[in-house]
Amino acid sequence: MIVTGNRNFWKAQLIGWIIMAGTNLLLQWFSGLPPSTYVMNALLPLVLGFLITTAYRYWIKNYAWKAWNLSKIILMIIGSTILLTVTFLVITHVFFLLSAGQGLSGKEFLGNFISFGFIFLIWNLLYFFIHYFNRLHYAEIEKWKLVAEMKEAKLGSLKSQINPHFIFNALNNIRALILEDPNKARDMLLNFSDLFRYSLKHSDNATVPLEQELEVVEQYLALLSIQFEDKLAYTLNIEETLEMTDVPPMVLQLLVENAIKHGISQYKDGGEVVINIYENKNNLYIEVKNTGSLEKTESLGNRLGVGLQNIRKRLNLIYSGNAHLHLKEVGSFVVASIKIPLV
Repeated sequence: MIVTGNRNFWKAQLIGWIIMAGTNLLLQWFSGLPPSTYVMNALLPLVLGFLITTAYRYWIKNYAWKAWNLSKIILMIIGSTILLTVTFLVITHVFFLLSAGQGLSGKEFLGNFISFGFIFLIWNLLYFFIHYFNRLHYAEIEKWKLVAEMKEAKLGSLKSQINPHFIFNALNNIRALILEDPNKARDMLLNFSDLFRYSLKHSDNATVPLEQELEVVEQYLALLSIQFEDKLAYTLNIEETLEMTDVPPMVLQLLVENAIKHGISQYKDGGEVVINIYENKNNLYIEVKNTGSLEKTESLGNRLGVGLQNIRKRLNLIYSGNAHLHLKEVGSFVVASIKIPLV
């Protein structure tokens, strides 16, 4: 973007016409003209060109030409260039007629029309191009601001789904233990309050360090171990160098929750959850395996519950379609895996 405004206009206006006058002065000096002639021929265009284009600039500022299409602007440039050149030459003709008694001849008028017409055309093109370019630039900025705001609003809506989903599942687990074992239910409730505090704390964050996600997942698994006892076995395999990598909040927890709800809890003898987090080819892989199976006839879309659908949509928004969630069956395990780009 090229910075515009009164201050920058006056700088460009003065420097541009001084360069033009200096170039004109040197050319006429090399042509061997008398000093009085080439100085006058340099100063007059400097003063006239400066005043005419300044007046022209104030005139066009009153028009809403920035909303015009490109073809209309081109016609404006051509027409105004002709008008500026003719005005400049008429004033020059009158000046020489009054001061020297002889104005511009037809041949001189035509020759100067071509040379000064080119100068005014350059001025016009620069002025309109800079403003037109800036208009497109600002329009692009506003467009992406709007896209970002819409994206943020949609992300906020998806985040708002997490807490009710998480609360509903956790309270169901606690309710199941209240009559069976009140002490365990109380311990689960204490753990649940810590987890709920974490989900509220990071509800406004697009991403959090993986280290924090691992802490809340370990706490969640400890909570469910109270309920499932020896029916729940879990293993975490994490590359330590990835602990400070940013990931969307509650994503890993939702994967684990889904694995236990739709996998482990469906089996009388329970099962195992294995969490693998590793890096491969500049991608972060989060893999949650649980004992269980998928119905072969169901589509992937039908298998995705609220939690997994939420994850998929959030990944798409945060990483602009470059992160993916996959669900598959491998042997006696169901594997939910997420691939997130690291660069």
